[in-house]
Amino acid sequence: MQTKRIVCPKCKVLLDVRNSKNEEVKQITCPSCKTILQVKFATDDGATQLATANNGATQLVMPKATSQAYLEYEGRTYPLKEGQNIVGRKGCALKATVQIDTADRYMSRQHCSITVTTLPDDTKKAVLSNYQNKNLTTIDGQPIETGDTIRLTDGNSIKMGHTTITFKLS
Repeated sequence: MQTKRIVCPKCKVLLDVRNSKNEEVKQITCPSCKTILQVKFATDDGATQLATANNGATQLVMPKATSQAYLEYEGRTYPLKEGQNIVGRKGCALKATVQIDTADRYMSRQHCSITVTTLPDDTKKAVLSNYQNKNLTTIDGQPIETGDTIRLTDGNSIKMGHTTITFKLS
């Protein structure tokens, strides 16, 4: 099975297309703009060719490297998945999707939320918000109040309770 990463020429949404039946050309519909696209799997140069069915125009698109968002704490990395990530102190009950291994009781088991989305240029956007807790969260020394949403950038220092972690984009 082969997978190609393509960009819709009309709405610029990033799509992963799987070729489970070893087809040379697979026709798909863009889930965002509903444009009918043809993906050619026969090319060996790493490029993906797209053609809209209504006008037959062909566009060559090279796959882009995907950036990764993650947190660092005491030499360990904690990857962030696409969508909402609940960050908190590690515990027995799986309340947080990203559990930081710390004994800090001032860090809640569900301390903050980091939502990761992929932009049309294939870069990641991460937004942090306080997650229904009463313990302090700061970004680079600035306190985050309930209801605040802050866009994170590479190298931001996030302090939850007495625990400081670093947000990274690679």
